[in-house]
Amino acid sequence: MLSTLEDGKIVRGLGGISSEGPVLFVGYHMLLGLELAPLVARFWAERDILVRGMAHPLTFTKLKEGKLPELSTFDTFRMMGAVPVSAINFYKLFASKSHVLLYPGGMREALHRKGEEYRLFWPEQSEFVRMAARFGATIIPFGTVGEDDIGQGLYVVPGLEA
Repeated sequence: MLSTLEDGKIVRGLGGISSEGPVLFVGYHMLLGLELAPLVARFWAERDILVRGMAHPLTFTKLKEGKLPELSTFDTFRMMGAVPVSAINFYKLFASKSHVLLYPGGMREALHRKGEEYRLFWPEQSEFVRMAARFGATIIPFGTVGEDDIGQGLYVVPGLEA
């Protein structure tokens, strides 16, 4: 991982990321979000920063009744600090000076079709910018490279392309 220091110098690691919040990380949602676990874990291990991800509400929904304990009790997303994406949760996280992770393109971006690699599906009106500005949050755009390209090798079989 690379980050930028205040003087503009690019360095390896997360030394350019402020420990003081609120901070909003805004990025492109790669194929299925496979970059999430290493990203959040690296912030935690290297800087002792808990990055609070805004996740689709379905991530937190119990889909089936049964005799086993509700899986959300042991849900990895919640254990790593994720909360359902909503205006009230944004407000609470910014008010508590948290480091917040948002993919404005959401699930549509994550589950993109062939030929839509690296294409943004952000809403016309980005209300998250207004909320971040209201709290004086530092907005840090970020990106990852390669996950969409690796995915092509997994789901494109020569001779069977659509």
